[in-house]
Amino acid sequence: MKQLLKIPFTVLAALVSVSAQAQHFIGVTGGLSIPSGNFTKTDYADSKSGFASGGGNIGVTGTYFLTKHFGINGLVSYQGYGFKGAQDLADGYKEDFEIDSATVLIKGRNYGINVLVGPYYALPVARNFFIDARVLVGITSAHLAGNEVYIEDQSDGTFAQQAASAAAFGLQAGLAARYNLSRHFGIMLHGDYFSSKPNFTVSNTNRANEAGRVLTGYNQPISGINLNLSLVYLF
Repeated sequence: MKQLLKIPFTVLAALVSVSAQAQHFIGVTGGLSIPSGNFTKTDYADSKSGFASGGGNIGVTGTYFLTKHFGINGLVSYQGYGFKGAQDLADGYKEDFEIDSATVLIKGRNYGINVLVGPYYALPVARNFFIDARVLVGITSAHLAGNEVYIEDQSDGTFAQQAASAAAFGLQAGLAARYNLSRHFGIMLHGDYFSSKPNFTVSNTNRANEAGRVLTGYNQPISGINLNLSLVYLF
């Protein structure tokens, strides 16, 4: 009977031991977002050009460990991108409309809001030091900046490409170096690949003249690399 009574206590002790070795954590993360591909092109004549530049991201992440090495990670984050090439747009409209000057003003921002979850693996390599890997999937709510174009010497000389929004499947995967500073606090350096492919429907207003670049949709990958620093609380 005494041996039977020892079994649940032995199991409990084992679970506590695993939990101690693989501490769950939650933290704040932020850093650089570096997009690539067509999303960053600034070719006025190419409808695939997205005119995006690098930006930043911030979010909340957390991991619950199911075993010593494996867990489930979640991430809620905001990614913002800059805009480049406004002068390229202005020069393109100037040439197509055969005028002396055109002005382009950017309206809104390029950004995405991500809600992602997936498997997480932690490999201890030294005391309090880990190499972690994760693959996250979920939803990205993406937003595409619009613009307003001013054409000189025309009665209907102002027209606009409206900002657009679309939701899409989102992916983020990468590696992190994690160091536990104390019993409850740690820091992490991340490198993650991110990708989504929203299908935007783009509206244009006051476009009486169809000359020049007219974008009615945009369906190119929004992908690149996130480089982040995270402060985590271990429990």
